[in-house]
Amino acid sequence: MALLALVSLIPGDTRQGNPALIRLLAQTPTLLQKVLHVLLYGILALLLAWTLDGIQSGTYQLLIALVIAVIFGAVMEWGQTRVPGRFGTVYDVALNATGAALGLLAAAFIL
Repeated sequence: MALLALVSLIPGDTRQGNPALIRLLAQTPTLLQKVLHVLLYGILALLLAWTLDGIQSGTYQLLIALVIAVIFGAVMEWGQTRVPGRFGTVYDVALNATGAALGLLAAAFIL
């Protein structure tokens, strides 16, 4: 979650004087950004479900992981509205939720 927060809240600034990581993230193509939303939130949800493995009910385990991942994604999108050069969108929240749901679908078969 810390890595997702770091990547989500880095300023989107391509000026030459900025560190290479900031410039690289700011120049990431939009389609790749959207794919990464789904992929990274799928991994997050899978890891959350794995972490919550001690919960007896598999349904509750997956539901709690989904709620945490979706709320975290929404908070990160809101946080981006406060970062220069970044913006949060409802569409990205939906992509985060879709990724989380796909990750939990995988978790249901793996865990």
